[in-house]
Amino acid sequence: MQQQEPGLRVYQMKEIPPKCPSCEDPLFEVLENEYKTYVFDPASGTYKDHEWKGDIEIRCPNCNATLWDVFPDGACNYVSEDEKKADEVNE
Repeated sequence: MQQQEPGLRVYQMKEIPPKCPSCEDPLFEVLENEYKTYVFDPASGTYKDHEWKGDIEIRCPNCNATLWDVFPDGACNYVSEDEKKADEVNE
């Protein structure tokens, strides 16, 4: 049995993350920025949320590639292909 450094946790991965289509590194991390649009309300003198919520940018932290093809619904809504197949079988 190997000795493990104090405070280091070892996990067995159930799933592996998708790979970046550009650099092919596993996407253990992704950069996601959400841009919002605000409209000035002259009656209150403040900015209000606009109906259009803005845009989301998702990029690979290693090569800065755009990841819309990998995460069309955003990184937080990602579901692995194995999980999708399991859901289809259970329906």
